[in-house]
Amino acid sequence: MLIKLGIVTTGVALLLTGTAQAAEPTPPTCPSAVQIGSTSVVKRGTSTMATITQFQGCGGKYGHVRLVSSSPFRADIALRADGITTPPTRGEVNQKDVWTFSRVLNDKCSRAVATVWVDDDALTGASGASC
Repeated sequence: MLIKLGIVTTGVALLLTGTAQAAEPTPPTCPSAVQIGSTSVVKRGTSTMATITQFQGCGGKYGHVRLVSSSPFRADIALRADGITTPPTRGEVNQKDVWTFSRVLNDKCSRAVATVWVDDDALTGASGASC
């Protein structure tokens, strides 16, 4: 009986570790930043290709796109508000996390916008707006 309990406990620990690794990261230059707006998903058909989030902290706003495609991919991320779009940050081929930062939109309702290229498809999406 003790052996069975040990196996169950180990299985739970592995499950919890796997779940924690799937969480959205915070900006690498601002670990105190908090997510603003809602997370959006970029799909190709029924397959999720990426998530798009926006964060605020350390004097500015961050846009983040996390790629989950198994095909070769590339992504751009920018911030947009009131007809203003910041210059996009382009990730390297197969770069999983791409970040952008701006102080220009601090006082505006903004969203993170991304374009993801998978094979010959350009897929776009945006996080929920945050005011």
